[in-house]
Amino acid sequence: MQKIFKSLPVALGLSCMAIAPAGSQTIAQSQNYGVAPPACHEQTQIALNFCAVRWAKTADFLRSLVYEDIKTQLTSAKQIQLKAIETNWNSYREKHCLDLSKPFRTGSIYPLLYHSCLARVTNDRIADLLGKSNSQLSPDETSQRLAKVLNQDNLKNSAGQIQWLRYQSLQCRFEALQFTETPQRAKQCRDRLAASRLRELEKIR
Repeated sequence: MQKIFKSLPVALGLSCMAIAPAGSQTIAQSQNYGVAPPACHEQTQIALNFCAVRWAKTADFLRSLVYEDIKTQLTSAKQIQLKAIETNWNSYREKHCLDLSKPFRTGSIYPLLYHSCLARVTNDRIADLLGKSNSQLSPDETSQRLAKVLNQDNLKNSAGQIQWLRYQSLQCRFEALQFTETPQRAKQCRDRLAASRLRELEKIR
């Protein structure tokens, strides 16, 4: 897996973007997973929008590599399950990022918000695939804050929340069946995914 991270700059021909686990010098030392935000040298809206697009595309490319690496280790039946989860997650990502950026749809900042959202959610999916978390919150704090956000913002029945709940259910069921030798991973699945969902919902507020 470490070779995948290291090969990204060459594969994509990037010169100004640091490809590494977000916020870390090395993969081994990192508690975050995915692609770090680009260091955009220009701060114009056009430049920032372009950087966000590159970030989203690079994160998605890494996700596809991680996904394919995991897929090759599965039986045919479990590959079908994983594909269904990935399809559901894609639907969630799109709905969530459209919801987040909707108030700015006609503004010049829209591409920055939309594509940055895609990148963040994709980084969280990379962590999900690896059974890791990009959040440092405790399960209790996550649960309390998530319930508060859902209630205050009336999001319990939103399309994004419904899609996310389905994704959480499918992913955690898959982990429970796939990783029987590491039951702790399956047990922590809902907490891990809930922490990611909380962080994204708080971006909307």
